[in-house]
Amino acid sequence: MSRIIAFFLALITVLGGFFNTYRPGKETEFISQYESGERDMEKYRGVYSYVDDCGGVPSLFINGEPLPAAAYMTYLEDYNNYEQFAGAGYNLFSVPVLFAGRWINANDAGKPFTAGIFDNKDAPDYSTLDASIAKILAACPDAYIFPRVNVSMPLWWIEENPDCLDGTGKRESLFSVKFRETAAEMLREVIEHITGSGYASHIVGYQIAGGNTEEWFHFDLNAGFCKNAEGAFNAYLKKYYPDCKFAGLPDLSALGGKGPYHKSEHLARYLEFASNAVADDICYLSSVAKEACGGNLAVGTFYGYSLEVSSPLYGTHALRTILECPYIDFICSPNSYIDNRSADIDWTEMYPADSVRLHGKVCMQECDIRTHLTGLLSEHGGCDEGQYNGPIWQPLKSAEQTQSALRKSFARQLIKGNGFWWFDMWGGWYDSPAILAEMAQMREIYASSLSKENRKSTAEVAVFADESMYKYMTDCALRSAPFNMRRALGSAGAPYDLYDVSDFEAVCEKYKAVIFLSELRTEYMTKALDICKKNKISYISASNLKKDYTAAEIRAFYEANGIHIYCDSGDIVCVSDNYLAVHSSQEGEKIIRLKSERSYRELLENEGITGRGDIIRIEMKADETKLFELL
Repeated sequence: MSRIIAFFLALITVLGGFFNTYRPGKETEFISQYESGERDMEKYRGVYSYVDDCGGVPSLFINGEPLPAAAYMTYLEDYNNYEQFAGAGYNLFSVPVLFAGRWINANDAGKPFTAGIFDNKDAPDYSTLDASIAKILAACPDAYIFPRVNVSMPLWWIEENPDCLDGTGKRESLFSVKFRETAAEMLREVIEHITGSGYASHIVGYQIAGGNTEEWFHFDLNAGFCKNAEGAFNAYLKKYYPDCKFAGLPDLSALGGKGPYHKSEHLARYLEFASNAVADDICYLSSVAKEACGGNLAVGTFYGYSLEVSSPLYGTHALRTILECPYIDFICSPNSYIDNRSADIDWTEMYPADSVRLHGKVCMQECDIRTHLTGLLSEHGGCDEGQYNGPIWQPLKSAEQTQSALRKSFARQLIKGNGFWWFDMWGGWYDSPAILAEMAQMREIYASSLSKENRKSTAEVAVFADESMYKYMTDCALRSAPFNMRRALGSAGAPYDLYDVSDFEAVCEKYKAVIFLSELRTEYMTKALDICKKNKISYISASNLKKDYTAAEIRAFYEANGIHIYCDSGDIVCVSDNYLAVHSSQEGEKIIRLKSERSYRELLENEGITGRGDIIRIEMKADETKLFELL
């Protein structure tokens, strides 16, 4: 094993510093000249949005005021609840905008949500887009809207460009320069149409979506691997590894090896390329959007699911490039899907969210929470019978379970300072008076939280993931530490912040102790561990010998290092200076120990608990969520 580690240390030295030096290639250099704060007044239509500090947390602002970034969206607009959410006080909405009337997955198992603007090569059709915006404005005349623009190519483009397709043979390659150029041209046209429309003053930003499931995965979920990738990979090697002789595409079968690490330097470089090319697309198109709206509006994207989408074949492991891009204001992910979103575990972000905040960007969470009203897509004719009917798509069993799940998700967004939207995928998931009454309370609580002086994290522990490790690891080792330790961390009784290890030096001195989720000693991990040893920073780390730790082991580590433990009963606790949430893993009395004596009041209950002290005692049912304001 020592020889394997030595090999990888040598390999990493050769690859050294890639994530600190990578920039988009010449063919996709940023074209926007707008810097933060500059406004093109000719394109200013009464609204501008940007990111600024609000209580110590990067937050979205509109026209100089912090925005309660609590939104609503549905894919199936015929089943929308726009009016109901407007009645609950929501005035921020998202809406799907498709370049192509195609399904969001390469398997074409479902039907397009709307017609594509560019389905007809010679005549762009904006009628569906205009009608979608009109539906929202009819329900909420003062609505703010940020379109989710899916830049996937229409069928005619696919047929005309067989040398620009990925391994599916029917979708654009995310390596293709022609795809980027075409998508950029179409994006400019769409934003120009919106800017010239009567509803331009309601548009407050753009979310650039693409790839499989709109989340910027390679459509083939196989690193775009096909002969069409050869030219882009060769160009990449020439630019960043000029001494490397091109040897064609690598052998992906090494990823299925028996050991935890593959030994192919060539494969590692290809996987590195596969992620950075996707990030390059996103950065380039974000710069195009930023320029097209005159620098007036916030722009964001899905990306970086490095804690959850662990396969190196998806293209998700170049978050560093996204974080360094000045044209991206917010980054999105759904709530964690670990264990099919089991009720008894913490639903974290899928990416290292505190790295996102550290780099001045907003975390926008997609809260696609299933309820007891959730139906299958096939019931609306959106796909064939038997499609999209697995466990993750099933409704919850009761209104009581729904209430707890919604509270659990909301509490995390509130306490972490995330923006979010309720993603009512197939429509009607939240269409009940009881749910909407809570939705109204949640929106009001979130809006009031923006006036809090200190919204920053109070965590005493920092946890570090390492996106750079995935290109070295085989399938058999991918999921252990990032999955299992996040389950355990959620039940250990204390809050923590989660970063990519490339940010270690910037933040390590703020915390009493640190935890590493990576077992592979990459360049970043080796440097971080050296700093810990030199500066006597207490840490525990996943390793070849011990891939993860239990909640009890983590709690013992906390106790040994003076970390305040709020709850030692295995329940999930989320805490800030202003709020505390508890989600019970089992029925019984919960004893919550505060750091100091505080007044507190329970939210979201008509006759909630109130009191003052440094201990809160509450009786809870299993899988119940309670939220308190700390005064």
